[in-house]
Amino acid sequence: MATTPNIAERVRKLLDKAEDAAVTPEEAQTYAAKAAELIAKHNLDQATVRHREGKRPEPIKLLEFEVSGQGWHGKARASLIYSVAEAHGCSVCTLGNKMNGNVRWVLIMGPAATLKALDVLLPSILIQAEAQGMAAAKAHMAERKGMFDTAANANIERRTFFRSYLPGYGRGVAEKIAVSREAMAEKVKGKTGELVLVSAAERTKAAFDKQFPDLAYGREDKHNVAGAIAGHRDGRNADTGQTKVNGNGSAAITS
Repeated sequence: MATTPNIAERVRKLLDKAEDAAVTPEEAQTYAAKAAELIAKHNLDQATVRHREGKRPEPIKLLEFEVSGQGWHGKARASLIYSVAEAHGCSVCTLGNKMNGNVRWVLIMGPAATLKALDVLLPSILIQAEAQGMAAAKAHMAERKGMFDTAANANIERRTFFRSYLPGYGRGVAEKIAVSREAMAEKVKGKTGELVLVSAAERTKAAFDKQFPDLAYGREDKHNVAGAIAGHRDGRNADTGQTKVNGNGSAAITS
């Protein structure tokens, strides 16, 4: 079994390649896919060893992931983070997630090793999503050149497209992660690994419900269908690089 320092180094190298502006989107997605799969398998192996040795399971922790509100795109970024974190088996809510330019937080609860991995993966996925989203928005506006009566209306279209792209990308990535996790769970069915996965899920839910007993749902934002479709399409190619599937998600908030 590879050591934790070796895994961390391999993951960092893969994500550095994924974030390199010189690589194609397809290459970036492949690198990110390898990083996510490597981390998930390593964490399960480590947790299984702990269980077999009679050690206590790793603690359930809370990650307060800060999200920028720059450009008033904070809610879109938070939605992406929410979907990806939830797909990793974590329980999630947001704090201060309003339509403004302020910082807000995505609160992610799960096993310590999973949160440590997400703290590395999420910024990389967000970087890739924003870069591809800006390129997609530029192409979208080029196709619609001359269709808007004022520059202000054109700018509204561009912003709404981008804000719809990011959540769509997050949902696409989340679906790929879900498929990967289902495959991993199937491989350990009837084995110690299955008990480890079930225990982690139950402990995460119990800890989350205890800490956040009263959650409310936020207002839905305006969406651009083309942006949501483009983001979802590109997101399905990211992170795990496996079978394409369909699905959707929603977000609970606390303020």
